[in-house]
Parts: sequence; C-alpha cells; structure tokens
Amino acid sequence: MAYLKRENISSIDERANIIQAFIDKEIQEGGNAHDRYLENGPSTLINVITEHSGSKKECILWCVNHYLSLNRNENVIEKTCNALRQFGTGCGTSAPSCGMSSLHKEIEKRVANLLGKEEAVLFPTGFTANLGSISFLAGSRDLIIFDRECHSSMLNGITLSNAKRIPFKHNSVADLEKKLNRYQDSYEDILVVLESAYSMSGDLSPLMEITELKKKYKFYIYVDEAHTFGIYGDKGQGYCYELGVSDEVDFIMSTLSKATSSVGGFLASQHKYCSLLRWSDAYTFQACLTPADAAVILACLDEIEDNPDMIRELHAKNQYMRNLLQSKRFNLGQSQSPIIPIMIEDHNKLRMVVNELYQEGVYSTPIVYPAVKMNEGRIRLILNHAHSKEQIDYTVEALEKICKKYQII
Repeated sequence: MAYLKRENISSIDERANIIQAFIDKEIQEGGNAHDRYLENGPSTLINVITEHSGSKKECILWCVNHYLSLNRNENVIEKTCNALRQFGTGCGTSAPSCGMSSLHKEIEKRVANLLGKEEAVLFPTGFTANLGSISFLAGSRDLIIFDRECHSSMLNGITLSNAKRIPFKHNSVADLEKKLNRYQDSYEDILVVLESAYSMSGDLSPLMEITELKKKYKFYIYVDEAHTFGIYGDKGQGYCYELGVSDEVDFIMSTLSKATSSVGGFLASQHKYCSLLRWSDAYTFQACLTPADAAVILACLDEIEDNPDMIRELHAKNQYMRNLLQSKRFNLGQSQSPIIPIMIEDHNKLRMVVNELYQEGVYSTPIVYPAVKMNEGRIRLILNHAHSKEQIDYTVEALEKICKKYQII
C-alpha cells in the first residue's frame, strides 16, 4: 500500500475505496485484524469474535503489551473499583482547567521519583505525550535527528515541530555521530529522538554509546521508554535506569498502557522543561485521563514495587521462548526484549501463516507496511508474564509446523 499517500492520490473517495477493497479481499482470504475483536478483553487465553461471520474461537493471545499481566490482577482491580466510587468517572476537562485530581498528581510524583527526575508531566495518552512534547520542544531554528524506526507518535510530533529533521540509521551510533558532527554548529538546538526498545523489531537501543556522545557534542536526548518502563530496572524504572544513563537523558517519556495496564503517558525531565510542556496544546486542550485509569496506574506501580520478581520471571520466560525459537532456526532479527518478531518477508506467506495459526488457536497479527518497510514483514509475539510454559511450547510447535509447510524454516 506504499502508493496510498495523500500526495499520490488526493481524492478521499479513491483512497477510501482502495482501502475498503483491500480489507474486503483480506476478509475473503481468511481474516483481517479490523474484522476481529476480543469478547471479554485481553488475557493470555481469550475468545476472538470474527465480526462478518459472528464466529468465536478460543486462542492464546500474543498481540497485547500488558507485559506484567496486571490488567487481570485482583489487587489492581479492587483498588480501581474503590477509586471509581470515591472519584467518580471522568474528569470533564483538561489539567489546567481543574481536571487534575490527587490521583494524577501522585502519578507525576511517583514517576519522577522512580526515574530520578525533578518532575513529570502526565498526558492523557502516550501518543499525545510524544506528539505534544516533541512538537513543542523543538522549533524552526532547531534540528531533530531521529532513529528511522521511531514510533508514529514521535514522527508526527517531529513533523508538527517545524524543526529541520534528519533520520539516522537504526541503532547506528556511527551514523548519529556523523550527523551530529556535520550539523553541530548549524542550529540553535539539536534534539536526538529515539526509543529504548523498538516496538516492531524488539531490539534495544545502544543508549550508553549514544549518551557518551554528549562528551563531544552539545545536544538534548529524548528517549521513549514505552516498551521498557515497568519491566527493566530493579523496580521497573526502565532501561535508561538499568544502564545508569538516566542523568544523561534530558527527556524520558513512556506510555502507561503497557506494563501498567492503563492508558496515558508521561514526560519526565527538569522542573523548567516540565513547566514549559504544560503550555503545550496536547496538555492544555485535552481532558485528563479518568480517575479509574489513574488508579490503575498507581495500583500497578504498587504491584511492581511489592513484587519485583515479576520482572525477573518475565525475562526468564523471554529467554526460554527465544532459545526455543532459535533452536528451530526462526529468524528473530536483532530482538532482545519481550517483543519477539518472526521475520517473514513474503507477505503472501506471512498472511497464510497468520491465518493458519489462528485456526490452530494462536492469535497474532501480521506486521506489514506502513508499520515496517515493504520487504520487512513479520509476526510479532508479545510475551506477557501470565503466558505459561505450556502456551509458549504450543505456540512454537504450531509455528514450526506451519512455517515448515511454507518453507520459511
């Protein structure tokens, strides 16, 4: 679908018709992610409903970023119900218009304390935390150098910033340094934007080497810890903390929809930068996340602090599954985190594998353009703490059988 860009096809109807034909074709051939939904929300074992047929199938779920499986934790659910009774449902307005409650303020204080930063700013979603922060921090006299695999929310923020923007090769410290050296005297400020773990490839950023560059060049570092906050560090502080580089990272961002099983996002930094971001449109003109969502976050932070073994157990399962897949000669790319991609470049084979896995009771979705490059299709298995060894074994066995059939391994 690379041709489906507004500069190539300007007609709303024409673009809509192309997309609808594509979806209809996929449904006829066995299924489309937009045609399926979960009967009772995410867990490791779920019922998937196919909308056009009304059929239901029990599956092991591999699509959800609830790394610690706290969305089903009884303590979290009970604390959330209590908060709902005390604080009501919605906030009704934005933070500066009195939408803030003591729950929201407590999240900001706890996050800042966890990360060792002076302050944190809470946003209603992780997407708008990135979009609002990046677009507001950098201006027309600045340069943003960003990793090519940065999330869409970051790319949208970069585009809205009006700053000059240049990508660097994924996880290439050498290419980043080359660009810093070339442009260090050409702009008022340089903001380097990257993720600690990349959502489509599951690989970790060379943060130590990147922060070392600050000894030679003047620039700010902005790190999205969406896929590491809560599951790296002894208390879930994140990958920057685990590597000991938090002080060198100027802006640490994360969503709160993954390890903390809620919604929302934050940006942690110095007090003055947080004050600046509270003037951004994304903060000023969005209603606060609901009290129930805030209560979930706080309850999840409690669980992580009280039960840090969850983090070690998750990584042990990650290593077990990786070893099993690699023993079967699957291509996992450069991945390391609990995001495990199975690289399948042929899109036709990829869709057939995904459809047959579904028939075997294993539910994942194909990752294709525009989420990745045209020739970099994959299945993405997102490991959660509640996945059992039996579920891992069954999934790998089903993958092996189907991928051998299509000569992928």
